[in-house]
Amino acid sequence: MNTEGNGYTFAFSTVMVVLVATALAFAATALKPAQDLNIKKEKMQYIMRSIGMKEISREESPEAYKTYIKDTLVLDDQGVEIGKGAFAIDLAKVKGKHPIFIAEKEGQKFYVFPVRGMGLWDAIWGYVAVDENQIVKGIVFDHKAETPGLGGDINRDFFQDRFIGENIFSANGEFQKLSVIKAYKGGDDKTDGKVDAISGATLTCNGVSKMLLDGLKPYENYLKTLQK
Repeated sequence: MNTEGNGYTFAFSTVMVVLVATALAFAATALKPAQDLNIKKEKMQYIMRSIGMKEISREESPEAYKTYIKDTLVLDDQGVEIGKGAFAIDLAKVKGKHPIFIAEKEGQKFYVFPVRGMGLWDAIWGYVAVDENQIVKGIVFDHKAETPGLGGDINRDFFQDRFIGENIFSANGEFQKLSVIKAYKGGDDKTDGKVDAISGATLTCNGVSKMLLDGLKPYENYLKTLQK
């Protein structure tokens, strides 16, 4: 066989491409169950962190979820309950269905609402936990590709903790959006739903504001049923 000819080079390249493609396809198929399990554990970890359990590891999250999540609901766009099965809903793929996770911890009830939107570069998402008085008790954000040290800091405690204590409803009972405001001057005011933005991350913070408005609005009618 002439190993110096073009025919040999072409045949060798073709065989290698086929072998590599086959190996990659096999690896992807073999690893998918483990990847799916990790995604589920991460989702549980986000939910647990939103109710204040920030020390929970990914591996510990399934047991914590089983312990503290007492019920789940799914609402339609008008806030009407249409079923259970909240955990299976992927907001990136499913429209018109809005999951709620109801947790109880240390005698307190939490309602956890997933939200999803777009940052500066790619997807951002979060979980908002409120109590029966519609006050934010915890919030978790994460992102796919925001800039480290700027928009990427939305997943840092110093930013997320700014939302704790904010009201979903105004003093006169009207739904108000949670907003991230550049150079916010409201100080420690927890009645306006506004928090200070991250310096140098205006566009990502704008995306967070839009995500919270669009993501929480479908829960407005449900939240009103909790008002005392």
